[in-house]
Amino acid sequence: MFRPDGSLLLHHQCPMATVLRTGISVREQEVHIERPDGSRGIALVDIEAIKNSDGNIVGAVNCFQDVTERKRSEEQIVNLAREAEHRTKNILATVLATVRLSHSATSDNLKQLIEGRIDALAKVHTLFVESRWAGAELHRLVTQELMAYGGESKVRVRIDGPAVMLEPSMAQTTAISLHELATNAAKYGSLSATRGHVEITWRLTVDRRLILRWIESGGPTVTPPTHRGFGTRIMENMIGQLRGEVRFDWRDQGLTCEIALPLA
Repeated sequence: MFRPDGSLLLHHQCPMATVLRTGISVREQEVHIERPDGSRGIALVDIEAIKNSDGNIVGAVNCFQDVTERKRSEEQIVNLAREAEHRTKNILATVLATVRLSHSATSDNLKQLIEGRIDALAKVHTLFVESRWAGAELHRLVTQELMAYGGESKVRVRIDGPAVMLEPSMAQTTAISLHELATNAAKYGSLSATRGHVEITWRLTVDRRLILRWIESGGPTVTPPTHRGFGTRIMENMIGQLRGEVRFDWRDQGLTCEIALPLA
């Protein structure tokens, strides 16, 4: 037998020895037991002294209740609660940063901006649940975000790249970045024109970096902006926190954006 702290519980110090010495009952005392095969379990012991007619202790009865699985379940519940708290704080921090970085000339436009960005986060979290919070598969993430613009039919949107599982923080950043690019393209870029197209491709480098490219074509003639928009700032801020890089190239035929992220 062992104490809860892992130290050896000698026979003359065990609960049974204490009851035989003192006659004081033991109720639900936790001990760790090593089985003959070397495995360990946790038990609660209840011990009652047996006394003769003169009141002398002549023995004791010991009842062991195996609570190994129960203790394991309790530990898992505690760990899950801590993990849920951690993830909730991360989600709220991301939402708060999104709200702080959202600006518009009117309150209605501001509401639409915030709703769109939070919706992008909600979509990627659906993928997290499906993978039991391992992350999100990049092809599904891109398809999900571009579906409204013809991502599934491949008429206006072309998606191509190897299978990549993104861990949650990187998946969130990618989802928000794609949302910003798609929203901008729908308002001013290639997705605002009937014959406009967007190509999203990615590759992995030998040093474990993800290179994702967004290429627009067939839209109105593009002119470089005179100042950095808030969507651009959001992308740069979130990608920079992951030690990644983002570059924009406003070509005449359409915007090209390249995002580089270090994979875990």
